[in-house]
Amino acid sequence: MKRILIADDHNIVITGISVLVRAEYLNVQIDECSDGDSAWKQIQSTAYDLFIMDINMPGTDSVNLLKNVFSIQPKLKVLILSMSSEEIYAMKYLQLGAMGFINKDADALEIRKAIVNVMNNKKYLSPRLQESINRDAITGAPNNLFENLSARELEVMTHLIEGKNVSEIAEILSIHISTVSTHKANILQKLKVNNVIELTRIVNRFDLA
Repeated sequence: MKRILIADDHNIVITGISVLVRAEYLNVQIDECSDGDSAWKQIQSTAYDLFIMDINMPGTDSVNLLKNVFSIQPKLKVLILSMSSEEIYAMKYLQLGAMGFINKDADALEIRKAIVNVMNNKKYLSPRLQESINRDAITGAPNNLFENLSARELEVMTHLIEGKNVSEIAEILSIHISTVSTHKANILQKLKVNNVIELTRIVNRFDLA
């Protein structure tokens, strides 16, 4: 029997993904959780074949969650399912060890393809991300404005453009306020913007490109 863990803070997403999984695998046990702490407890006690996770769950430090997961289950297959832009975020999470990254806006067939690919130990790149990578290869220059940001900086950036302040982000990620402030300053400097309003504009513009 295959065992799959789905972590997402929206029940409708978990229900939809469960339907897709059961349509593909008849003999499967699906566990569910709504935040990183619950996912971590599950993974500490259960060996899974696949972990499908959102990176923007409330109170969840997704970077450290992935690092902790791989510290005890180094061969666990991880698929990121998120509303965040694949072109901005995917490569960083693939570098952290995830085998696939797909946007929640993808159609059911594409999400099902991503699940099957990762379960078969194959990396999954969405058509949009593949197009971006091919474009970079042809032009010889990276098209991703956010490539120089670390995975942690991308995580902080996500919370910033969602309207959270420095202290709120520090609490969510369980790090010092001064550390968040440093990440924020680095993000603004690397992207050559002056404030969060300008940051949000370039993120939205890039995501729609």
